[in-house]
Amino acid sequence: MSFRVRVSSPAVDATSKALEEGLKDVKNIIMVLSGKGGVGKSIVASSLAVSLRMMGRSVAILDADFHGPSIPWILGVEGRYVGATLEGKLVPVEVGGIGVVSVELMLNVRTTPIIWRGPLKARAITDLLSQTLWGSRDYLIVDLPPGTGDEPLTIAQQLKVRPLAAVLVLTPGHMVKHIVMKAKEFLNLLEVPLLGVVANMSYFRCPKCGAVTNIFGTLDVGPDEVIAEIPVDQELAVAVERSQLIDYITNNNGETASILRSLGPRVEERLKQVARTS
Repeated sequence: MSFRVRVSSPAVDATSKALEEGLKDVKNIIMVLSGKGGVGKSIVASSLAVSLRMMGRSVAILDADFHGPSIPWILGVEGRYVGATLEGKLVPVEVGGIGVVSVELMLNVRTTPIIWRGPLKARAITDLLSQTLWGSRDYLIVDLPPGTGDEPLTIAQQLKVRPLAAVLVLTPGHMVKHIVMKAKEFLNLLEVPLLGVVANMSYFRCPKCGAVTNIFGTLDVGPDEVIAEIPVDQELAVAVERSQLIDYITNNNGETASILRSLGPRVEERLKQVARTS
């Protein structure tokens, strides 16, 4: 089975050309996906963007989770709007040196639900990617909705114009190995390399005695597959709730913030490994 079937038509060729033009100055695209919801995928995607920016990389993030957008709130731009040029091109919101694009930032009423079927979502992703003035970016992080449906499929099929890789976010427990196998097979069929997994809420460290408790169980994947293990941390939860993730990662000296700062270097190193073996 293969998803790499090429259909040639004027419309398809025009779409491919528009994507190539829109992303011509983007060096790397990283999909952040999860096998199920509620694992903190958007927190990991945002943290990866912040970490890469702290390394001096130019970064943008696309919130492709249309039904449950979190990125604007996590990064503290929920009250702002994506800009537009006279030619109809979109201009990302900038925060902390990170460009942010989300359908949420185009709504006059932020409580308005997005009620779209698959074809509309696929077209919206294509339009956002091709019609946004991304500028020169070392990385474009794409925060995807849970699962392996329309949005990740659209990204993986259409973004052949730039190096594309994926990071899988999960929580420990007995379903982890099964979820990883599904994600691996999905990405393998689409010929997208999986850089590794980030385990969120992986453990809890007692602030008084330092004892570690694996609240959700063990992480049943190979050690070489793990990019990072993020603990359950009240300070992180408060920072996200207050839309202060950037400040938390940049200035907090605790264990969790240190792990989040390490995401960028670790992911970049894995990208280099993929490039060396491809």
